Amino acid sequence: MKSDLTESISPPPVDNEPLYRSDERTGKISFLKKLVALLVVLLIFFFLGKSLYHNIGELSAQKWSIKPLPLIFSFFLLIINLAISAYVWEKILRLFGTHLPFKQSFKIMSLSGLGKYLPGKIWLYLSQIYLSQKAKISKSVCLFSLLLLFAAYNLAGLLVFIASLFLWKRFSPASISLLFLAGGSIFLAIFSPRIFNGMLKIVSRIFKNLQEKFPHSGMTFQAGFKPAVEIILILLADWLIFGVAVYFLVNSFYPINLSQTVILCGIFAISSILGILSFFVPAGLGVREGVQSYLLSLFIPVSAAILISLAMRIWMTLGELMCFFVALKIKKPEVW
Repeated sequence: MKSDLTESISPPPVDNEPLYRSDERTGKISFLKKLVALLVVLLIFFFLGKSLYHNIGELSAQKWSIKPLPLIFSFFLLIINLAISAYVWEKILRLFGTHLPFKQSFKIMSLSGLGKYLPGKIWLYLSQIYLSQKAKISKSVCLFSLLLLFAAYNLAGLLVFIASLFLWKRFSPASISLLFLAGGSIFLAIFSPRIFNGMLKIVSRIFKNLQEKFPHSGMTFQAGFKPAVEIILILLADWLIFGVAVYFLVNSFYPINLSQTVILCGIFAISSILGILSFFVPAGLGVREGVQSYLLSLFIPVSAAILISLAMRIWMTLGELMCFFVALKIKKPEVW
């Protein structure tokens, strides 16, 4: 469906001040943002460390031993989990009439994924757009397909969190079911071409220069109920694989049962979403661990909750690094 956006871009207002003053102000604002982000990260980890120190007795009482086989298997499942994200992006690109081999989508996602650890999440998308252009994908298709993937992945994570509430025993099953149905309906709705193009129109009105930098007047989007259901089922299966991976990871050093694993996956999903929404912190660093540790402490000792949160951060980062080095072996698209 072709978009009918034809808004004109008004010329920017003339600034009578010297350019170097504007650059100086921009530099100061950028420095302050980085400083605030650093302080937030340090503050969160300070309180996590302080809480861990005060509860060190509980940790020392445990007979710690790392089981290598469950740990290795958890990394194997984590890499599959990360690869499925590239597969879903490939399927979303097809809805825009663009075909990209899985190897190339995996390479683009894996190489650009480390950009989220830089301050400001813009680097993740800039690197993805850059590599996608190397694969002959237009900037517009790349940007809007990634935004759709972002929305779909986080909505699927939200559904996982809502489903895990059944095991919290603090909410009525009827209210949880209604929330799940509402989230599923929103997921299906965003894959409607009419709704999707409507969202494009709203975004273009908010960001006046978007139409100029990412023209989508000739871009087609062909989706519907069937591809939306396929994608949501794949993403839910992806979260299931992630849950099994978490089960083996945590049980390699701290015993938890299956119901606690489901709760942990739901908590990880909502804490990851909140970490993503904290744009001032690179990769949600600290925010995810803080939320995850607090919610986990409702079910397991606080010291173990903090330890699991930190272990999962390291585990996720190592998994992404593994995918990064595997992606370097893939020839296309050329990076340089």
